[in-house]
Amino acid sequence: MMIARRSVRNKKPTIQIVPLVDIIFSVLVFFMLATTFKTHPAGLNLELPKAASWDRQASSQITISVAKDGRMFLGERQVSSNTLRSEVGKALEKRPDLFVVIKADREARYDYIVQVMDVVRQLGGYRFGLAVEPRGR
Repeated sequence: MMIARRSVRNKKPTIQIVPLVDIIFSVLVFFMLATTFKTHPAGLNLELPKAASWDRQASSQITISVAKDGRMFLGERQVSSNTLRSEVGKALEKRPDLFVVIKADREARYDYIVQVMDVVRQLGGYRFGLAVEPRGR
């Protein structure tokens, strides 16, 4: 009885693609996790009111708007600086981790924005940010 044997000499060498792809993805994931992405500190950019990137805050927040003539709004209601101080103070007493969003008109004076930021800081608010519109809108 004869057993058929395969000829090994005629087989051409091949490159195994699946293990190569596994290694490439593993190296890619390693570098993605090991790389530190540097972020620039947020600042006031008065010439560009639109930003390429922005972050929506998921936590509870209040919004203070500043019109170009200096009028202040808490939510959609116009308030004086004393009313703003008392209502933001009450809100921060209830929730010290409250996030305060400051929406300022593009043409609002820098002084008005700083006044609102000072009120928030004096009342113990340490989490606040400036609202921007994404570019392209």
